[in-house]
Amino acid sequence: MVAPDYQHTGLTPGFKLDNLPTIEEVDFLNPKIKQLLGEFKQLLKKFYGQRLANLVLFGSFARHEETKDSDVDVLIVLNGIDVSTGDEIWRLGDAEIELLLKYGELISVLPISIYDFLYRDSPLLRNIRQDGIVI
Repeated sequence: MVAPDYQHTGLTPGFKLDNLPTIEEVDFLNPKIKQLLGEFKQLLKKFYGQRLANLVLFGSFARHEETKDSDVDVLIVLNGIDVSTGDEIWRLGDAEIELLLKYGELISVLPISIYDFLYRDSPLLRNIRQDGIVI
């Protein structure tokens, strides 16, 4: 499948995941959260295989502003052009519940295609590109 031609849509390419720190590079994350994210990544590798491009922690945990009521926001970057966010969220429900019961932390996922992550522009994506942490 060929990547969409974003040149004529007003969207701007240029962001790279290399611009973000990795979970190993940050020292403020709770070890329990690091363990949860590591286990979630392994589950997703098995679930998606080669389709999984990357995972990015975003939101309050990535900004080190979490509270006891914060959920763990994870952007799931998938290879391919078309990603049905609703379908993917539905498919991941059992894994999220399993980890919620084990760790007591709610994971909120946002599946997105790698093309949309790299080329689309929105306030949410700008924040993720600024504050995100690669898992």
